[in-house]
Amino acid sequence: MASLVIVEGNGQGSHFPLTLPLVSLGRDDTCTFQVLDPLVSRKHLQIRVDEAMGKHVAGDYRSGNGVFVNERQIVLDTALSDGDVIRIGQTKLMYLSMDHPDAASAQAAAKKKGEWKRSTILKHE
Repeated sequence: MASLVIVEGNGQGSHFPLTLPLVSLGRDDTCTFQVLDPLVSRKHLQIRVDEAMGKHVAGDYRSGNGVFVNERQIVLDTALSDGDVIRIGQTKLMYLSMDHPDAASAQAAAKKKGEWKRSTILKHE
């Protein structure tokens, strides 16, 4: 089962297992997963399974501030790959395609995938 992990922003470390064919994210308490970020719309993002592609896709619910996948704003449904970072408001979520039994293991996997962003250049003073 795939999942989302908040890797930056309010609720960092939260784990959202994608067990349903369609989930919604936003500030509204009627969303499948609530994201409490003032720049997130009440209904901001949907993640659904595209049966034809056999992948999860991200879609914007016509949010006020947009949905970004790997820092590119999406207009149409966009297929997700393991390690993709979705930004809504000031919150970044990582998409993990592998099974993770709990939040701790999902967060550890997200952290490991995010290590490539770290600079390997040491600054000498």
